[in-house]
Amino acid sequence: MFSAFGLALAIALTAAVTWSLVDDSRGSEAEATVLDVEQRGRRTLVTVQFETSGGEVCEADFRVAVDANRSVTTGDRMRVHHSESRPCVSVREVGDHSRRYMILIAAVLLTAFGILAYVAWRRPRPPLPLRYAGMP
Repeated sequence: MFSAFGLALAIALTAAVTWSLVDDSRGSEAEATVLDVEQRGRRTLVTVQFETSGGEVCEADFRVAVDANRSVTTGDRMRVHHSESRPCVSVREVGDHSRRYMILIAAVLLTAFGILAYVAWRRPRPPLPLRYAGMP
């Protein structure tokens, strides 16, 4: 039961991650203005505002992952990448490739639960013939 649920979850996760990466690759870049910078220990969170190629004005928050952008201040400009279908929600800075690890994690989970499902669902071996029943 666990392996069947896990396999279904891993397949759904892999499909969702693949769709997200394809949607992200179809997106485009834009020049954004930094509205707010928040330092949380070693993390830098920024709020940016940008205009998509379709003319939609978006405001987004994200964690800075590229070292060159850790020293941005309010009013600075930076390049951001947004997805095609959700330009105001799925935003990251140009040069941030951390989303590509999601497909690796999904593939590992899919493989692991696939192996568990195979082990759980494979046919049991037939019993030995009776002439071998008493043999060591």
